[in-house]
Amino acid sequence: MARVAVRFVYVCAFLALAVVYYEFLGAAPTPSEKPETIAWWRPMGLALQLDSAWLTPLQEIAASVEQARHEGGWEPRGAIPLALTALPPLLLIALGFALFRSAVSRVLVLGLGLTLCAFGYYGWLDPATWQDYGWRWPAVLLSTSLCLSVFVLSPALVAALRSRAAALQVIAAAVFALSIYFLSIEITGTNPTLQWNISPWPTLTLYGFLLLGLLLGVVYLATGAGLLVGEFAVWARRAFLAAALAAGVAFALRGVAFATAGPLQIAVLVVPAALLAGWAARRDVPRVPAISFGVAGLALVASIKAGQWQGEYFQAFSRDEIATNVIAALEKYREERGSYPDELRNLVPRFLAAVPFPRVGWFDSDDEQLVYTFLGDSFLLEFPSVLWVQCAYSPSYRETIDAGDDVAASAEAATSVSGSAASEQQVLEAAWTCESKPPRLW
Repeated sequence: MARVAVRFVYVCAFLALAVVYYEFLGAAPTPSEKPETIAWWRPMGLALQLDSAWLTPLQEIAASVEQARHEGGWEPRGAIPLALTALPPLLLIALGFALFRSAVSRVLVLGLGLTLCAFGYYGWLDPATWQDYGWRWPAVLLSTSLCLSVFVLSPALVAALRSRAAALQVIAAAVFALSIYFLSIEITGTNPTLQWNISPWPTLTLYGFLLLGLLLGVVYLATGAGLLVGEFAVWARRAFLAAALAAGVAFALRGVAFATAGPLQIAVLVVPAALLAGWAARRDVPRVPAISFGVAGLALVASIKAGQWQGEYFQAFSRDEIATNVIAALEKYREERGSYPDELRNLVPRFLAAVPFPRVGWFDSDDEQLVYTFLGDSFLLEFPSVLWVQCAYSPSYRETIDAGDDVAASAEAATSVSGSAASEQQVLEAAWTCESKPPRLW
């Protein structure tokens, strides 16, 4: 009974700390708050508004960090407010792991703690990002932190599920894989209601899945392989063999997590895999089944990669099939009418049966459509894709320039130049702003 009471007090204290962080470090306005009564962003909450002697040094550090960022520099004192705000949630995470043995409970504890640490960073040291993304930013931080917590503790979750009924295991695996798959392709990253036409939700995909998720997946796969081989060794060599094989497997799978793997990226994969496998294989450590690490790693890599490949297919199909057909119809319209149409619907029904929609995800959304901008003798055709990618196409364009202008002196930089009028005209070739597949940034 006493343990239940302690847990109840702990949960209340953790939730109270979350409310304090939310209000103190920058609660952004909710959708119900009207623009005429409050600005669409709220600067850093109470942290910079309170006139308090004990807050002044931290406020000055935050201001110097912001100035250093604008100047392209780095302010080491920024670690001070970050450490002060991260210390309470980190202590609560450690206490929560001591109070709760359930893997699911630990996921919730770790997720909330990481969210509050992120609040500390963005609230003190990067308020501009929080302000730009508005009220959605705290929700994105919570979602990303919870996903990361599931990934970090996935071997423990797999171990816990192994003792459950087969039907529950299948349901849990399906929910895990489908959640990652659909979030990977349904989060586009464009939202006209936000400043700069940017949505914060691809933060979950880019950092939670394609960076941290794949990194942990490779580490766990390598750890599972190392532990599996270590089973066949005598105990004195088990840890060494497990660590060595885990390091080798992590090195071989480096391309899964990183597009180009330098020494730092390799170390980020190899060192954790070797240490984890060597520690788990020691005789005096409670045995961790190799299958738990292997299944967790395989589930992470397979689910995230499936979503990534699907997103790449949708972008390629939208760019090279759907948009290409519309571009061909626009060119036919110009050949017949002498100019491009004012709107895409003018192509229907003679040049197109209907204005198509780009294939961004399986579920249609209002902001997932072809955006056509008529520019007189040219046009711009755009559509959104995953990972903040906005694909845009412009046709070839012949620009007439004055031979005496400075532009003429750099005519050799043009893609192609009209032969007899090299000093008077230059042709800009048709071009896309995106490739057929979203770029791999890691």
